[in-house]
Amino acid sequence: METKSVDKPSQIDTAVSLLWASLAIGFVKSLMDMQHMGSQASPAFINFILISVIAVMVLLIVFISKGKNWARITFLVLFVLGSLPSVPLLLGEFTRSPVLGAFSIIQFVLQVIALYLIFTKPGSSWFKKQEN
Repeated sequence: METKSVDKPSQIDTAVSLLWASLAIGFVKSLMDMQHMGSQASPAFINFILISVIAVMVLLIVFISKGKNWARITFLVLFVLGSLPSVPLLLGEFTRSPVLGAFSIIQFVLQVIALYLIFTKPGSSWFKKQEN
């Protein structure tokens, strides 16, 4: 049974676009930092983690775009958990390459803005209407 779709606010479309941009930056950043990651773990493990993270992010972005409240909550929880250890990682990225560090900051800002848009009105109201 499909839920009746209520008009999606433009803020949600903007948030989803920001999340896609963040994912693309993360992919490029991973490619740029592959040599460092390869020195930390086996290529098979790195590839498994990267594919898993990308797959989860794609699913969350798609379901956020469809108005699934669980997806925005899950994204928020993962964002908070991922932000906790990010400062030491960010310092390491800036040490290896200022571009990597800048990309991480851009990703963080894009995700914060997207979260703001999906957790404030009218975005937050739209998620509630999608569940009815």
